[in-house]
Amino acid sequence: MDIKIRQGEASDAAQTAPLILSAAESLLTSVFGHNKDKTALGYLTHAWEHGGGQYGFKNHWVAEADSTILGVVTAWHSKLGAAFDRATLDSITSYFTLDEAMNVLMRNQTVAVNLTPPTTSELMIGHLSVAEAGKRRGIGSALVDLMKMRAEQLKKRKLVLDVEVTNIQGIRFYQSQNFTEASINKGFIRFERDV
Repeated sequence: MDIKIRQGEASDAAQTAPLILSAAESLLTSVFGHNKDKTALGYLTHAWEHGGGQYGFKNHWVAEADSTILGVVTAWHSKLGAAFDRATLDSITSYFTLDEAMNVLMRNQTVAVNLTPPTTSELMIGHLSVAEAGKRRGIGSALVDLMKMRAEQLKKRKLVLDVEVTNIQGIRFYQSQNFTEASINKGFIRFERDV
């Protein structure tokens, strides 16, 4: 199988949104999935197509084989700035009503208080997910390697990520990729690895 890793595109939404959701389903559903008509998956699809911000295609990479997306990853760093935050907010307010958007932001803030943003010397990996058909084929490792190269380009010294303590499969994967536990905070383990 020939795997190609490329920048995400708007047209990838139908394949990438379920992968992003599977990376932290209970967490994302608790933030975005409280309306019976507007689900977390619906929001993630919308946000991906929107392009910018935390869930948009412009800040994601996909692993693809035979026109099938088998993996996805993103990364955040300290210089994304206000435009990144505005794009995330815009994707929320353009999908949800004003009242729903306010509730989403409050639920998100409840989660965010337990997560530490990356420092100026760190690149933070997020949304790393591999489809069942792509597991055990080196896709997750290739996506981590891509983020390591990105960290080197950005002159970062560490890769960091947060994983839910209940995500045993994810914890084992990151340990196999030479990440070590840095801290535990309210249900999340912060892993780190030197670049």
